Amino acid sequence: MASSQDDSPSGCRHSDCPSLSARRVVTSAARERWKLLGRALKQRATNGKVEAISVRRFESFGLLKTRKAREDDSIPTEREGVNKEDAKWFQYTCDLVPSFKMDIRQLGGSFTYEALIGFNNTGNVCIWPSEEVLTYYCLKNKEIFRDQRVCELGGGMTCLAGVAVAVASAAEEVVLTDGNEKSVENVEQIVKRNSAQFRDTRVTCQVLKWDEQDQLDRLTGVYDHVICADCLFFDQYRQPLVDCIYRILKPNGVATIFAPRRNQTLEDFCRRAEPFFRVATVENYEEVVWALHLKLQTEDRDRYNPDIHYPIMLSLIKQ
Repeated sequence: MASSQDDSPSGCRHSDCPSLSARRVVTSAARERWKLLGRALKQRATNGKVEAISVRRFESFGLLKTRKAREDDSIPTEREGVNKEDAKWFQYTCDLVPSFKMDIRQLGGSFTYEALIGFNNTGNVCIWPSEEVLTYYCLKNKEIFRDQRVCELGGGMTCLAGVAVAVASAAEEVVLTDGNEKSVENVEQIVKRNSAQFRDTRVTCQVLKWDEQDQLDRLTGVYDHVICADCLFFDQYRQPLVDCIYRILKPNGVATIFAPRRNQTLEDFCRRAEPFFRVATVENYEEVVWALHLKLQTEDRDRYNPDIHYPIMLSLIKQ
């Protein structure tokens, strides 16, 4: 169980939250860090440097099928920071659930600097393998979300897994979040387009930054299940992510996270989570994904690097 840390100068009211008393963040300071991160990303793009978090040699396990959907754009170009022709609708389906389909609005092209400073752009213009696998896993195990209040953290421009849960499961509520306002604007359009498929599930979107305490205060102990894909890469945000998950989960709530090992970033996250959660790490969690993983290691070595492309499954249970 988390220990009490009420004696910190921050005066945190939630004494059972991991490291919050030592890590209480003033909102303005948090925003400045997000801006600095955006500037760093812009500088790296300008310099032409490519880091492990941005490698796109390998793009998909082929677990979901896509085809171009009918066009129906309603977000003005100037709000996105992208050219209108770079915004495309795709219909996603999955053989696991023959009746399943959802329309997803994906953005390509170059983002303005202003579009980046809200968070980071690594998940904002494409679907990453971890998000694809998380979506597939959620569809295959959709019954675990029945009557649950579910939150996706760091869902990027599509919140693909969260939208899939809203469409395919009988969840009570699904909340789709990202730290980037432009991402959430796009997800709002996706929710609007798929709303007829949500049935009795309440679906909403919001900007949520993991270290802004005023936001977390309103969400303490709200959710039964948190889902998250490939959000462990930045060193300075792994602890805020642990704290955020702990705050927003109910007692005995579950977080399902998919992320690659990526230079031991996953192991570092697990070490930070272990004092506050029961942590289980699963490498072979689904037979189709595992078979593809083994095949790619032998047949596609030039593009496929398991350290940055193969998602490990983490299960966190709040103690």
